[in-house]
Amino acid sequence: MEKYIIAVDMDGTLLNSENKISERNRNVLQRLIDDGHYVVPATGRTRELIPQEFSVLRGVKWGIVENGCVVWDYDKNEMIWRKTMPKGMVRKILKEVENSGAKGWIAEAYANGIAYSDADARDYVASVADKDLLEKTFVDYFLSRHKYVKDFYHQEDILDQAEKINIYFDDMENSRELREKWKDLDDVAVTTSISGNAEFNAAGVDKGVGLAMLRTKLGIDRMHVIAFGDNENDLEMLEGAGIGVAMGNSKQYVKDAANEVTGDNDHDGVAEFLERFFGL
Repeated sequence: MEKYIIAVDMDGTLLNSENKISERNRNVLQRLIDDGHYVVPATGRTRELIPQEFSVLRGVKWGIVENGCVVWDYDKNEMIWRKTMPKGMVRKILKEVENSGAKGWIAEAYANGIAYSDADARDYVASVADKDLLEKTFVDYFLSRHKYVKDFYHQEDILDQAEKINIYFDDMENSRELREKWKDLDDVAVTTSISGNAEFNAAGVDKGVGLAMLRTKLGIDRMHVIAFGDNENDLEMLEGAGIGVAMGNSKQYVKDAANEVTGDNDHDGVAEFLERFFGL
């Protein structure tokens, strides 16, 4: 039996609108792992921010995280690939946002696999958590498993080691304007994965790069790679896989980049395709 890599995005793909993994999705993925295939989380999150219930899956050996900036070997508990942003670049981006006059924004940095943010930002999010000012999924995410530091935006020792930064805006137009301004620079790449955010990492790095490195290490042919995604930061991965599968809740340009379209993330779209493909 040929082994497949099954690379699965988290937010908007494997996770439903309640930020949960359905029983059907979980059971199908576990069966494929038990059959010898490689199920790989491929996410913009750090390793530590992958939902705890994903850890219920037994036998997950690899992870592509931070939009491909880091590839983890879980058995050895080590990074086999890591790409940081150019020194000083994170501070430059944050200064740009500060000077833009944008209101209502929060930033976080992923450095050495840890998610850092400002202690004041944590206090703000916690204070409005029950007032419907922020989406519940964001609140749950931001208040879990981060390391909060005072004066985060000026912590050079953290920012100059960052693989990736995320900036979240109340106003989606601020996010669009920032991404548009930075999209053509040679040394940084910018994308988005959820409404109102901008994600930055070193140029030339994306989920597709991380996936290609992993499949080469494992000796898996490109045609035996299935990738699932729903948003802009999944495009290179979908295009680089032998079979790129867009979720039914994806925007049209994501569907256009994929080979297949499955059901949405609230109706077990991942399991739906895999059951059909593997005859489960």
